Amino acid sequence: MNRRTSFLVLALVAMFAFSTTADAQFGGLLNKARKAAGIKTKQEKTIESITPTIPQPAAEGTKPIIIRWQNTPIGTWDPVKLEITFNQTYDEGEFAGQKVCFKLDPETGKFTSKNGTPKGQISNDGTIESPNLGTLKFDAESGEVLQNGEVIGRATMLKATSFGTLIGQFDSHVSPLLVAYTFHGSLISQKQVAEWKEAEKTRAEEAAAREAKAREERAAREEAMKKEFAELNVMIEDGSFRTIGRVGKNGIVEDGSFRTIGHIRTDGVIEDSSFRTIGRIKGNTVEDGSFRTVGRFDGRTYEDSSFRTVGRFSNGTVEDGSFRTIGRIKGTTNQTVLAACFYFFFFKDQVK
Repeated sequence: MNRRTSFLVLALVAMFAFSTTADAQFGGLLNKARKAAGIKTKQEKTIESITPTIPQPAAEGTKPIIIRWQNTPIGTWDPVKLEITFNQTYDEGEFAGQKVCFKLDPETGKFTSKNGTPKGQISNDGTIESPNLGTLKFDAESGEVLQNGEVIGRATMLKATSFGTLIGQFDSHVSPLLVAYTFHGSLISQKQVAEWKEAEKTRAEEAAAREAKAREERAAREEAMKKEFAELNVMIEDGSFRTIGRVGKNGIVEDGSFRTIGHIRTDGVIEDSSFRTIGRIKGNTVEDGSFRTVGRFDGRTYEDSSFRTVGRFSNGTVEDGSFRTIGRIKGTTNQTVLAACFYFFFFKDQVK
């Protein structure tokens, strides 16, 4: 036994030795230790043992599992007796008033109701004979349920869906073949399948329409931004009305001598004169060249990374944190350009 395994085993022994009512607090740690040691939990072993085949009788004492239509309980699965018992009762006949029950024959995969009516069949190859939908096929690898070659739903060890709609679920893991039979094979109709298919189609069309509209709006904003940047003529002054910079056409940034010192791109990226990224404006966030947040600007207030106000902007006037006028930005209301001007000319060394 190597040292790491020895340590984990000792840790497990210690955790069991000091087990008290506080065990729940250490449950997560215990499971992590077990996983680190390669020890699987009882639940993990149980889940791994479940196969997409005809269920066989479970050990005596195994509790029934609640079956839900979407989230509403509608019955139970008894893994010992292999019976699905619904909350619904028979209306007439010798079983009137008793709950509807489908019993599974583990040898043949046939389901039969309490009154002797055949209720379909499942096979280990994934074939499901449904009273309502005819012959279905469950693909164990993909979890898909097919009807005449078309995927009409999916089933896992817990739940069943059809065209993106949750049909129902079991409260504990069972054979996915059983899940597929219970919901696709015995509880839904062809009409419901058609309705869910149409609903999925409608959702897809609406989503596509929203995305198309969003693309158009993004394209319009980008075009408007390009046009605005192509016509930029922004002047930056210090507190003495001396010109200390300018942002010209296409976001070219110049100093007080009209020497190019950088660029502001329409996507908010700030570059130096060599086109090296030195910052970025992303929404209200101001970032440095490593895209690390160094400040925030909402169009009025400029903050450092600690949310401390270091500057303000109002009617073209730039103020410091003490409301002292330190400059002016004239010729634009574009928040990206304003934030870049703040970054370039006033607070670059203060927002860290």
